[in-house]
Amino acid sequence: MCVQGAPANDDCAGAISLTPGTTCSTTSGSLDLATATSGLPVGCESAGTHYDVWYKFVAGSTYERITISGLGVNITSPEIQVYSGSCGTLSSLACGTTSLIYNSFTVGSTYYVRVSNVTTNPTGAAAAGFSICVYHTPPATYDYGKSYVNITRNSTGGTLNPGDTLEIRATLVIRSQSLDSLSFVDTLHNAGGLRLVPGSIILRTNEGKTYKSFTDAFDADAGYYSTSGLDTIIRINIGTGATSTARGSLLSTSKPSVFGATCIIMATYRVVVYAGYNSTVNVGGGKLTIKDPATAISYNLSFVYRNSLVYSSPGLCPNAVSATNAIGGDFNGSFGTPAVSAPLARNRGTSSNVPGYIYNTFSTTGGPNDYYYGIANNTSATYTTVNTWPKTDAHRVFTVWDIIGDHTGATNTAKGNVPCDTTQPVSASNPCGYMLVINSAYKTDTAFQYSVTNLCPNTYYEISAWVRNICSKCSCDSNGVGATSGTAGYIPFAPGDSSGVQPNLAFDINGQDYYTTGNIVHTGSSANMQTGSDSTNAWVKRGFTYLTGGSQTSLTLTIRNNAPGGGGNDWAIDDISLATCLPNMQYSPSLSPIICDSTMITIYDTIRSYFNNYVYYKWQRSTNGGSTWTDVTATMGPATPVWNGTAYQYVTGYIIPTSATNVSNNGDKYRVIVATTSANLSNANCQFTDGVSIITVHIIDCLIPLKVSMISFNGKIIDHYSKLSWTAIEEEDNVTYKVEKSSDGEHFELAGTISGNGGGNTINNSYEWFDPTIMNGKRWYRILMIDREGNKKYSNVIELSEVQASFMLGSVINPFNRELKFDLSTPEDIYIKVQLVDMTGNIVKERNYLVYKGQNTLTLPATGDLVTGTYVLNIRYKDKLFNRIVMKR
Repeated sequence: MCVQGAPANDDCAGAISLTPGTTCSTTSGSLDLATATSGLPVGCESAGTHYDVWYKFVAGSTYERITISGLGVNITSPEIQVYSGSCGTLSSLACGTTSLIYNSFTVGSTYYVRVSNVTTNPTGAAAAGFSICVYHTPPATYDYGKSYVNITRNSTGGTLNPGDTLEIRATLVIRSQSLDSLSFVDTLHNAGGLRLVPGSIILRTNEGKTYKSFTDAFDADAGYYSTSGLDTIIRINIGTGATSTARGSLLSTSKPSVFGATCIIMATYRVVVYAGYNSTVNVGGGKLTIKDPATAISYNLSFVYRNSLVYSSPGLCPNAVSATNAIGGDFNGSFGTPAVSAPLARNRGTSSNVPGYIYNTFSTTGGPNDYYYGIANNTSATYTTVNTWPKTDAHRVFTVWDIIGDHTGATNTAKGNVPCDTTQPVSASNPCGYMLVINSAYKTDTAFQYSVTNLCPNTYYEISAWVRNICSKCSCDSNGVGATSGTAGYIPFAPGDSSGVQPNLAFDINGQDYYTTGNIVHTGSSANMQTGSDSTNAWVKRGFTYLTGGSQTSLTLTIRNNAPGGGGNDWAIDDISLATCLPNMQYSPSLSPIICDSTMITIYDTIRSYFNNYVYYKWQRSTNGGSTWTDVTATMGPATPVWNGTAYQYVTGYIIPTSATNVSNNGDKYRVIVATTSANLSNANCQFTDGVSIITVHIIDCLIPLKVSMISFNGKIIDHYSKLSWTAIEEEDNVTYKVEKSSDGEHFELAGTISGNGGGNTINNSYEWFDPTIMNGKRWYRILMIDREGNKKYSNVIELSEVQASFMLGSVINPFNRELKFDLSTPEDIYIKVQLVDMTGNIVKERNYLVYKGQNTLTLPATGDLVTGTYVLNIRYKDKLFNRIVMKR
């Protein structure tokens, strides 16, 4: 036992000077014969005679290793003791035999070393030589991190849901030297929302493949779980020599090895989520224990607590997403475009939103290495735009990366844009936008972070990004053999090995995980991924929908690398977006209703949204073609949306007064703006409308209104040509029918004229008209009816398209009065039955119609005498019944 304090008789004044260094230079010495009373402190001496010699050195590091070697045969029980202080007042710091490490030196201070032999020396000093070294080796370099993957949603990505299985991963990376006393300890707290999956305690490679599995019990192997009260304790002792009671050690070159130089090991276990929605579960915490043999210092590497929300999200917005992106940094998440003049800058420059990595340019000498990122418009090593080079060619970064362009504005969203030709200006065929490229660090860390402001409270946002795995052959098996190294023995798909680390990202809002992307696979089609994979690999969109709080106007979005690097995990990201999920609007009776001068008309808007919170609204009018808008109603709401099977919807109507239906009002526009709160309705950034589907009124001088009415108006496409059919009643005079058509549903032109068959005949008359021009896309039609005195009346507008129609009940003019008009589309010519049923189940109106393949506008006439109230419009098509609730005013 080494006792602290100065020796009884201090001989340090005659000490030999040593120069410590990282490389040991042999310093020979010999021991003087002395007695036990010559100055060794109690605990370092033994009875009898012994050898005793002193050295001194100036510390070059906070830790030093002191060794003696080449011992003479008479040195049978050597002792090394280190002192601080000055002669006569020494304090003992540490003792050893042939080697010791002390890790609390003060750099630049002088220390003393005493070497002695603590056993009797019967033959004198003739065989008492030795060599002594004072030196320090570099400490180990290592990384560590904790992450998780959602096994249940690992192929498509998703939010955390009750019943999902997660794999918790603690990653240790030894980059140089060695570490010992290695273990991982974690706790699943009672009522914490996570339950251990039996048989899931496993050491894995960085690719997530099983390296060594354990039983759950405390037995001979190094992994097990125990209980502490109601908590579950998971422990894995790691490395060579590890057992259930002993911690092991690993070198930087130990298996599982990455290219023979770095050891990456993951201590993992799996859990099932039993917490309910809107609960948080802790996927952080726990610790790794290590000891650095170079410094003899032990560490507890504790992981911070990290919460993930159990969150129900409909995924990406199933309807519309606004063009306004709240991600203001890095050119709204698109990372920008170079100046248009050639030669173009290949590298954009740094980003303050990538805190976890170091910036590096793409150049002819390489590209971003591990721990680095780049923002480039071409991922080749040599500016080439050819992406068919073999996967061992120097045109590729590290001879393996895909050669691609960015994603922004790509015609084919899966393929993305072509690699930028920096010798040519920016153009539609050479877009040259930038993208963020990450060469993932061995540890898990932050890849992108941005604080978003000016959000709207109580509003759904789609948070998404386009991501691409850019390396198909970056794998390295657990023996350290790379896929493209050409070295024999690579094990690409055997147990414990695969084809590379796949990117896996977590989306975090305000420090809490909401979503993980799952593994982003490389989708190259070539069997060995050596050729042809660039063009068939794909960008994928990953994201979720987030609802802001009732007063929330900002958030911090963090996108974190959720998988360790080393043999893969090289990826590009672009078009990071935080955009509002918009409602859809459908106006009626049409987008361009015909109104007689000084006649009231009620216009309607059906607001549909996958989310039922756009419940505040008001009508607006524009008299200058949509340049400015003024309110024509006060704020209304909250409405009560009703689920229609695919979306929540409600209908609002506005009666345009006679004061606004003069001929001078021709061309006025009307729209509805909606918001999630009444306050949002007054905020230009938080009110929403359909910018395309806006009602434009057409006001005509009808003089004496026509009595003639259409009971049906339909159209269909025959061999790419339009055929219109209509039936009129009450033709008390000769009527001329002028067919008008439009390519946009708003601006119409005369297309044909047909004379009526009436002449006082009051029975039904049917008509047909063929459009002589071939159909191209969509087309809108209406009929203008004119009698011999010039009185006019318009039909409804129908829309025809070459897209195959299914039977569908479209817009219904609701509420109705003297007649009930509705649209439907059908894939065939067929008879249908239409019934109007009151709330007692009595059929109050019934009529059969022949409808034609395509779009049909039908009228159920003579409803003015019905009692005001609620009715059901029933339409029977074959054996199916379609219905809609309607109101009679």
